[in-house]
Amino acid sequence: MEYSVVDYYAILGLDPGASEESIKVVYRRLAREHHPDGKVDSTESERERLSAHMAQLNGAYAVLSDAKLRREYDQKLKIQGSLQSGSTVSRATNPVSKPKSNERAQLPHEYDDVDLVVARELSRQIRANLLARHKGISWIEKDLEGFDWGLEGSSWSSHFCVAGLGFGALNLASAKMFTTYSKSIIERNARSIRKSHFLFLLPFQRLNEWEFVSAEFNRFFSAESHTKFSKVPVEIALLDARQGRTTRFGSQSREKRLEELLQCASATS
Repeated sequence: MEYSVVDYYAILGLDPGASEESIKVVYRRLAREHHPDGKVDSTESERERLSAHMAQLNGAYAVLSDAKLRREYDQKLKIQGSLQSGSTVSRATNPVSKPKSNERAQLPHEYDDVDLVVARELSRQIRANLLARHKGISWIEKDLEGFDWGLEGSSWSSHFCVAGLGFGALNLASAKMFTTYSKSIIERNARSIRKSHFLFLLPFQRLNEWEFVSAEFNRFFSAESHTKFSKVPVEIALLDARQGRTTRFGSQSREKRLEELLQCASATS
């Protein structure tokens, strides 16, 4: 009989290195978005779907928010990983303790090692290029959970936050993970005094499920438009390492400083 463990991390849109705080924050946000009681105009079928999704969220949170249950669950993931073929890389093979600065847990098994290495190298090149080319901001290294790296800088009137996260393959699962962590960064780092600007960079090697991927990023910005950060300039740029193309998601009114930052970043792709 095939050994199968429900991926609670994927349900929350997190990776196995997620901190306790991120698990709590993300669960509460998703619960607000998907609780059937909050959708008064939904049909019966929609309420059933929301209830089923809410049950998944509750199940994931019940396990991952309890230290003992999470350890036991992580062990099950490791067993599942050991039972997979030698050519398949399981996300469960890495420890689930909080990663060190600029270090992430192993990505899901759909990702190829070689492509992942290339994407992460491009991510580092983008960071180096920003530091070398963009002289208008004094950057400070920022440890941003879920990302390969983060930079933060300010001018007299503006605050800038740039983060990069490389994927060997970009698909719906990785897109959800990316938007989950991006949303957390916005919530935790938006400033009230200086105007905040966010640029999230996603270099990748292979692209799958483009229809679902693009829908996820469009949904991210649609949801953000209804939050208290609706006027915060946010840009997401997908950098295709193989094709040398950049696909952008964000507000229609382009911010000049974000344009400059993106030009510096995309010059390496």
